[in-house]
Amino acid sequence: MKQFAHPQGPTIHAGHSLRILAGSLLAGWLLNLLPWRIDLLWLRPDFLLLATLYWAIYQPTRIGVGSAWWLGLLTDFSDGAHIGQHAISYALAVYALTLFQRRLYNFPPWQQALPVMAFLLLEQVSNILIATFMGDSRDVLPWMASLVTGTLVWFPWWGIMHRLQVRMPPNAP
Repeated sequence: MKQFAHPQGPTIHAGHSLRILAGSLLAGWLLNLLPWRIDLLWLRPDFLLLATLYWAIYQPTRIGVGSAWWLGLLTDFSDGAHIGQHAISYALAVYALTLFQRRLYNFPPWQQALPVMAFLLLEQVSNILIATFMGDSRDVLPWMASLVTGTLVWFPWWGIMHRLQVRMPPNAP
């Protein structure tokens, strides 16, 4: 009974700066808006989804399925996709992440890479299915290359975000 009153293990810090959170989501969205050559567009990782996944791991009280939905709608509007296509995909990916959030919080980034790749795969498959049901036809295999680039981008993204979190005092606005 005593172990339930005083749980063991690391706690999730809830007091990180909202400026860092909002700035990283804005940076992810702006990186998604960078112009890519049309023949290389399928290699572009979804930077906003990576930012959302990072914060869903490290700040689950601030970024959840609802936030992912709204960020997905933002991506729908900025990419010119069907309304709700990315919103549903982002929400599914973050929902799946919440099932494993406590484990991922304790893993180093190299151990988080494979689950992050699985969440990116879930987002990509649901995105392709929604687009297919809406009448769009696309070659599926090249679009899966963004899974690899997204997983590779996870390492520097995690490093940058972790350094920014460590520098900020825990109770900063």
